[in-house]
Amino acid sequence: MADSGQPVHDIRQLVSGTTRRLACGAVIDELLEQAADGHADQLTDHQRRCLHCQAALGEFGRVWAPVRSLAAEHVAVPATLKTAVASQIRTLIADVWYTLQRSDGGAIRIAGRVVAAIAREAARNVPGVRVAFGRSASSTAATSAKRTTLRRRHPQAAAGVLGRTAVVDLAIAAHYGSRLDAIAYEVQQRAIAELRAKAGLQNVTVNVTVDDVIT
Repeated sequence: MADSGQPVHDIRQLVSGTTRRLACGAVIDELLEQAADGHADQLTDHQRRCLHCQAALGEFGRVWAPVRSLAAEHVAVPATLKTAVASQIRTLIADVWYTLQRSDGGAIRIAGRVVAAIAREAARNVPGVRVAFGRSASSTAATSAKRTTLRRRHPQAAAGVLGRTAVVDLAIAAHYGSRLDAIAYEVQQRAIAELRAKAGLQNVTVNVTVDDVIT
């Protein structure tokens, strides 16, 4: 393959044959191209509501970063680097319902529902929190994911995962009279810390919504 020094235009060729979709129905190769073009942070309306797309774009952007960095310096990107990155991406998308961490002993995968459970438990241990549960920020995205998961062996979890990236939605009910923003911030920080410590995740986003207060 000729190397033009540009990181984006051949991304589809490098992962040719990829027709998989995320739980929400988003086409993976379109997300790959978006991340490779450096537009992972330019979210569509759907992506702003979708945990699965956010996690995928974050992980794809991280994996493709070395290629984009060389291209930005006007250095020809070695074909071997692009091939290695493409191979890594193929491994990542082999099962979009799980995290993936490589070790000398093999691959370690953790289901998205487990990631969501760790975050919920972290939230429940924060003083002032009475109830914590996972939820999708978008009923449309949740419906799409639920429809897809009917064919899977585990139900929808309010978490999007890919590789070592996760985006989690949490909703809590707190004690009435508590400082709600402070509680939500503590929930966010604890959930992030627990996911990094217990699931080996690197890039973690936790969205917290205070849905109710309990007297």
